[in-house]
Amino acid sequence: MLTTKEKISKNIINFLGWKSKQKLLIIESDDWGTIRMPSIEVYHELIKNNIPVDKFSFDKHDSLESTEDLESLYKTLTTVQDSKGNPAVLTAYHVMANPNFEAIEKNGRTKYGYETILETYKRNLHTQDSFAAIQKGMELGIYIPQFHGREHIHVKRWMEAINSNSSKEQLAFQNQAIIWTGSEHDKNPYKKDYFKGFDYETNQEAKEVESIHQDGLRLFKEIFGMESVTFTAQGSVWGDHLLPMLNKGGVRLIGGQQLHPDCQGAYKTINKYWGTKNTLDQIYWRRNCLFEPARNQNFDWVGKCLREIEIAFRWGKPAVISSHRENFIGSVFEENRIQSLQKLEQLLKKVLKKWPDVQFISSAQLAEIMIKSTR
Repeated sequence: MLTTKEKISKNIINFLGWKSKQKLLIIESDDWGTIRMPSIEVYHELIKNNIPVDKFSFDKHDSLESTEDLESLYKTLTTVQDSKGNPAVLTAYHVMANPNFEAIEKNGRTKYGYETILETYKRNLHTQDSFAAIQKGMELGIYIPQFHGREHIHVKRWMEAINSNSSKEQLAFQNQAIIWTGSEHDKNPYKKDYFKGFDYETNQEAKEVESIHQDGLRLFKEIFGMESVTFTAQGSVWGDHLLPMLNKGGVRLIGGQQLHPDCQGAYKTINKYWGTKNTLDQIYWRRNCLFEPARNQNFDWVGKCLREIEIAFRWGKPAVISSHRENFIGSVFEENRIQSLQKLEQLLKKVLKKWPDVQFISSAQLAEIMIKSTR
């Protein structure tokens, strides 16, 4: 179920640092609000043009969350109650904006422009009421947004990509899709990774990235009516220069796995363990469990995740489950959402059976607990 290497890694991650006497379970889910695959029609258009989006689960399944996606998720989260009578909670790491394709095209692709997620939701019938559904989830305490960046793209690199001779990038832009998979017949592929929005290669670019995501924090507070007290970066790539900006924006808890850009196209891996503090008194925490059924619905994700939860609880750590948005999206392929939510319900019910004293909390609640206990 877990390889020897995975067992060693999980035990090391959970052995060191801050501990809790309570059994706490947090579900963290990245990428909410971002555009990926707009529709099944666009999916087939890309396939027809030899872009194998069926080979990568993010390209195949991930799409802007619909009202039906959110309501189906809520139904699953509320099928269980913890020892205090609380339903399961999803912490949704949100981006706050997407490229405004029409405005960018109107400007000859020479100037970047964005639209907020509120504007993006209004573009399609199946997402027009998504923000109202998000607000409902927030009121119920089962959908708690936190900050994941302004956009889920590196703006400079994405603009380079759409102005390149890449046939894949041209077709994706025309269909308002943002996809990873390249074309098998692309003679001029754009090779840089533009999905990590906090990456940089120069000090000037680092400042530009900081300005972009400072604006993102502003939008987060404006749209959700609160500050984000936790932060996790896209692909774990980010630099320490962001810490004062994040601190000013209200962030107190930061994901403890970091790939720090070295300005030479490589990254320095930095692992901060539970409860480590930086000079601004921000605290680090770690994700220690994985639940990604969209990647392979035939794999035993429930069994694997239960084993990881068991290791976390053994060492007095909260179980922090990483589960990307793609698992809960059904607007492209409905069976993806149905199967993933069935597995999530199985997981949560097995957790309650094995650990009846477990408590379901959000990442923001975890921040409150860790801040109080480390003063």
